[in-house]
Amino acid sequence: MAAIYEYTGVVEKVLDLQTFASGFTKRDVVLTDDIGQEGKWPNHIAFTFKKDSTSLLDGLKPGLRAKIRFAIDGREWTNPQGQVKYFTDLTGLKLEVLKDDGSSTEPVPAPAEPDDFVDAQDIDMPF
Repeated sequence: MAAIYEYTGVVEKVLDLQTFASGFTKRDVVLTDDIGQEGKWPNHIAFTFKKDSTSLLDGLKPGLRAKIRFAIDGREWTNPQGQVKYFTDLTGLKLEVLKDDGSSTEPVPAPAEPDDFVDAQDIDMPF
């Protein structure tokens, strides 16, 4: 079982949803250090949310403090020339927006979905 880690920082950027030919979807969010922001070289850490968890990023805005629970995933790939390469992903599992005092707020709300069209004949009216 993979270890679960946490990282707290400031949302720098929420990238667009990517959909691949296989139907797989992913979306990245970049957080920077929120300790010592005056530093000359802040860390820019990208976390990848996959499949259904991409919706956790829908209401997220740059400048918010957030805490991300994530797992470290790695894989090996051999290119057509036979050279082996290794890739590491920080896979986001949960996201919480934080208040200024560091306490958690509600999870980021998903944007409202428009109600599905309902045919008037399908509704049981009392009159």
